Amino acid sequence: MKLTSRIKKMIHLLLEETNYITVQFLAENANISSRTVIRELILVENWLSEKGILLEKKKGTGIRVQLDAAKREELKESLMEEKADLIYAPDQRLVMLKAELLKKFELTKLYTLTRLFGVTEGTISADLDKLATWLEKYNLTLNRKPGLGIYIEGSEMSVRSAIISLIYEQFHEADLINLIINKEQSTTHMSMIQNKIDLVVLDFIDMSNIELGKKLLAYIEEHMGYQIADNSFVALIIRFSVTVKRCEQEIFISDVIDYKTSLKSEKIFSLVNKWFQTQIALPFSELPQEELYYLAMHIKGAKLRDTLSHNKISMTEDYKTIKLAKEIIYIAEKETGIYLEDNEKLLIGLVRHLRPAIYRMKMHLDIMNPLLEDIKQMYPKLFEATRKCALIIEAKEGISVPEDEIAYLATHIGAAIKNEKRSIQKVYRAVVACTNGIGASQLLVTEIEKEFPNIQIVDVISTIDMRAFKLAQNDVDLIISTVPIPSYDLPSVIVNTILGKQDKKRIKEVLENVLPEDIPDKKIKTLYFREKLKVLKLYSDLMLQVMDNFSFTERIAFEDVNELISYASSSIAKGSKSQIELENAFKDREEKGSTILGKKGMMLLHCRSSAVSELYVMVLRLQQSITINSTRDEPSKVDTVIVMVAPVDITSHALEILSEITRKIITSDFAVALKQGTKEDVYMGVSSILDHFIQSKAMITK
Repeated sequence: MKLTSRIKKMIHLLLEETNYITVQFLAENANISSRTVIRELILVENWLSEKGILLEKKKGTGIRVQLDAAKREELKESLMEEKADLIYAPDQRLVMLKAELLKKFELTKLYTLTRLFGVTEGTISADLDKLATWLEKYNLTLNRKPGLGIYIEGSEMSVRSAIISLIYEQFHEADLINLIINKEQSTTHMSMIQNKIDLVVLDFIDMSNIELGKKLLAYIEEHMGYQIADNSFVALIIRFSVTVKRCEQEIFISDVIDYKTSLKSEKIFSLVNKWFQTQIALPFSELPQEELYYLAMHIKGAKLRDTLSHNKISMTEDYKTIKLAKEIIYIAEKETGIYLEDNEKLLIGLVRHLRPAIYRMKMHLDIMNPLLEDIKQMYPKLFEATRKCALIIEAKEGISVPEDEIAYLATHIGAAIKNEKRSIQKVYRAVVACTNGIGASQLLVTEIEKEFPNIQIVDVISTIDMRAFKLAQNDVDLIISTVPIPSYDLPSVIVNTILGKQDKKRIKEVLENVLPEDIPDKKIKTLYFREKLKVLKLYSDLMLQVMDNFSFTERIAFEDVNELISYASSSIAKGSKSQIELENAFKDREEKGSTILGKKGMMLLHCRSSAVSELYVMVLRLQQSITINSTRDEPSKVDTVIVMVAPVDITSHALEILSEITRKIITSDFAVALKQGTKEDVYMGVSSILDHFIQSKAMITK
């Protein structure tokens, strides 16, 4: 008699117990219904009977197998050697059903599925209802043709999105990282996979192409000058492997036509195309152009890794993204009551995250955050505050921000809040409510101020006068009382008149864990006035650097970019060693592609270098135009060059200033002055840009 995994489990449970057990016990421990236990007990009894063993049944008590310990162990070993047909649990069956139908665009008969999973048509039908709901998330439809069969209908891009999602549903991200990044230890990782019922899911990935995918991404990183974050790196490898496997099966993308125009001029598409042309040992003769667009689109949308300062943000970073990040920080500050405006790390993190994130959302690419539910559950207030921040993105970019993306933004803001809590001491305004006399009250106040410098005692009141004291008008954050007090909408802590160890601990816990629920807009604008003045001074010092280090030269001739770089370096750097260092920094930046404003005939030559300690801006008007290739490898005629140089460890404030100058060159009449005006015109133009910039920063409303 051949066993199923379910019957095998039931027999094993009987052999484990020496006393009578109930049908309910078997159902709970075998993870099946009582009805299924009753139906299959006859098969259990038949197997035991073949071994000459009686299944004892006692009404009102249960069932058991009466054997001595030696015979029981012998039978267990015999049971282990029995091969069993696998019976899937409902969730496992749904996974297998997803994989089975996503693999092919053809009819699958209902009868085939009932045989495959060993269940009734009614059970499969219920599973298909769940599958249809799941597929809708990926714009796919489950078609059921009575008498013919079942198939999934939709675009190949949608099918691949569903496949990627299925892989992430079944494998923890850490397992995928180990599997892909440490593939050389394949034995260990394959044993990890073998423990999963859904080994079939991994069949969507061609493991032999993992190394090929790594080489492609390494090539992209080298030529783009940045590194892809680990989780995005793994996601791209999986997508690459799925793509190659589908192409080998001659299942191709045919619906990226809407993105071709924007992608064709992208450097990433050019690199992907060039890389595939240089590969000899590919599993196919040629990859269709649509597949190249598909891969380039997802690589462009990848998140970047936090690395050294020289790889933080380009000096000509999209000013719109910087401005958007600032607005998000402002909303986060208002919602949480934590000063974040001058948080350099948060701004850089948001800018670097937002650029690919906005692209992903506009292109409707997959956004999956494995930590979404954990963040929503563990940090509900932070998540809701970030949801309000996301409204800014939706309004500015005209896109819908999914919860997975909100959770990613929440991790940036949450990390900054934790750092600010540690580094910035918020001054809490408190009242002391005391039943004792003036002397005892003052003793308590002295103790509090001594132990907690960040507590400012606004007033000392009697507990009798609590109701009359207008806490809100006095901008009070905390009540410290020597006796229980009536309910107030403010944090409170009860202490002894003479502070003991436990009293100090209670006050500390309140300060660490309690923040005002809502910070009024007026308070947010004035609470950190001193800090804002420091920021304005920082902006002013940086703008003075630009003005002091500004230079203008016209009717100057260069043969090529190398001569241009040599001249700019010798004009800015002090000493031959610094000059060589600056030249190398310029060349290194230009290797990644020149920044050309083709229609204006202008070039932005910029870099960061340890050869300088301040900001430099130089305008060069050429005697004759020179031909330079842009980041898209397109030749352009250039007759005006704007040189910008900054230290390696450039701050976000300096970056904002240079970005604002760049923005005005692109969007305003300042470009006309650069090409046709006198030195005084250009200098006054720069001065005007900086003047408007500092005035906007001086306004309380930002």
